[in-house]
Amino acid sequence: MRSSLRPGSSGDFFSAVILLLFTGFLFQQSLLIHQDAKVAWNVSPALLPVFLGSCLLICSLILLFRSQRGQSFAELTASVIQHVRLWFVDESSEWKRILGGIALLAIYIFVLIPIFEFWLSSSLFLLLIFIFLRAAAYWKIVLVTAGAVGGIILLFNKIFNVTLP
Repeated sequence: MRSSLRPGSSGDFFSAVILLLFTGFLFQQSLLIHQDAKVAWNVSPALLPVFLGSCLLICSLILLFRSQRGQSFAELTASVIQHVRLWFVDESSEWKRILGGIALLAIYIFVLIPIFEFWLSSSLFLLLIFIFLRAAAYWKIVLVTAGAVGGIILLFNKIFNVTLP
């Protein structure tokens, strides 16, 4: 299914809005860091995030204004809705794989790690993500998972004496 969208306009607008929301979150978190540090701005640990957030804000605004060139707001909104709808309808869309990977990562962070030992939660996560992405044959997935988790345990736990979660 081919999209009838102008190249870049609705995708750029959508990306700019997401980046602006992220920038707002970044500034809010930076202010919390600065308040907790209780030091002057020039030595604050929040200085770098504020600087990077300012750069991101400028780039997001440039992208937002460039995406609106030549279109009314109603046309742009309709094209964004059509663009987002195509993510879930189009079979060649990578968004299902991206969102599935994000969901598996969230399960790993918020469910598996608090419940199981590191080796078991990491092994389950790697197995699930490789199978979900159809990365290789099952026997290769099992070998890579065992090698990766075993290598991490050997390196950090045994050689560097770092306690794993």
